[in-house]
Amino acid sequence: MAAGREQLWHWRIEDALTSLAKASELCPHAAAAHYLRGEAWFLQRRLSQALQCHELALRCGIDRDIAARGQAMSGVIPGDFGWMCHMLQGDFESAWRLADRDRELLRGRSRNAATLPRHNRAVWDGNALDGRRILVRCYHGLGDTIQFVRYVPPLAKRAASVCVEVQPQLLDLLSGVPGIDTLCGLSDGRDRDCDELGCDSDIDVTELPYAFRTTLDTIPAAVPYLQPKPVNLTAARRRLAMLPGRRVGLCWAAGDWKPERSLTSGELAPLAAVPGVAFVSLQRGPAYESWRVIREGPPIAAELTSDSVAETAATIAALDLVITIDTMVAHLAGALGVPVWLMLHAAADWRWLLDRDDSPWYPTMRLFRQSERGDWGSVVDQIGAALAVLPEQ
Repeated sequence: MAAGREQLWHWRIEDALTSLAKASELCPHAAAAHYLRGEAWFLQRRLSQALQCHELALRCGIDRDIAARGQAMSGVIPGDFGWMCHMLQGDFESAWRLADRDRELLRGRSRNAATLPRHNRAVWDGNALDGRRILVRCYHGLGDTIQFVRYVPPLAKRAASVCVEVQPQLLDLLSGVPGIDTLCGLSDGRDRDCDELGCDSDIDVTELPYAFRTTLDTIPAAVPYLQPKPVNLTAARRRLAMLPGRRVGLCWAAGDWKPERSLTSGELAPLAAVPGVAFVSLQRGPAYESWRVIREGPPIAAELTSDSVAETAATIAALDLVITIDTMVAHLAGALGVPVWLMLHAAADWRWLLDRDDSPWYPTMRLFRQSERGDWGSVVDQIGAALAVLPEQ
């Protein structure tokens, strides 16, 4: 099994499948072998085989102890691949049943164990939210918060009150969300107790779809559900007013986690051949600093002046289109109701489902997918062809 785990880490998937098939034959009751083999199938998006392995691992006891499953995981996949298989297929109900099983395993334990990173903690205890004073914690990424804060208005209709503890970068953007009674910044130093914030129950923002037992048909998908501040929007429109043609935002790189999401600015160079487009950089961070030195890719007519999410939101709202990889910018454009084209790597996240060019989460989003791992060239070619025939605004 050690060899298979190492091969998974290096994306030698076929080798891992061979190694783990042998391990399963030699030790047919070894839950970890079945589980790791399922991960390998999952990475190839062969979901029926992955789920068969998941079921075998469950029969062999992988679900008797959350810690045992954690030890079995390769670490390549950020969570239980069985849950993700169901979500990718749009079978949310089966995913929630697996989540129910995990919640029962965790019952009675300290749910916010300080030894775990925040994003690995289960917060909600499964109790009803109706009539309670709810603290919504935002323990994951900025994009996660932006995607799932849509549940706050329907939550407010059920709860006695709603307090949202959010990443400080999003305080300004979320200040206008209906249903938030109290909005406060997430502290880096410590986790505040519910009663400290006047609440008697808490839940992570990413757990809200689970609490609502969301299905594909019940996703609250009306947009926009976020709005830039009017003063920021006015400034952004004034700043971009002189750009000729269609104003198209670009974001090509995310953080170090899952680097396969990103491409280089140079790989976007074919887009320069599309006439009548003024490109606006929405890129920040190390990739932006690198671009400032090398200046590869399509010509940039304007760029952000700061790392402020509020400025980014206003700039996006002033654009005709956003072209981005899977990062916060994609969620922000979708939440603002701006047309957004999302470039996805071959093993894209569960939230983008399988084999679709649209998203049930964001009505204004169009998906462009790699046909095989690492092939950004075909994605950029598809984007360029679609951009060339895009009607004038």
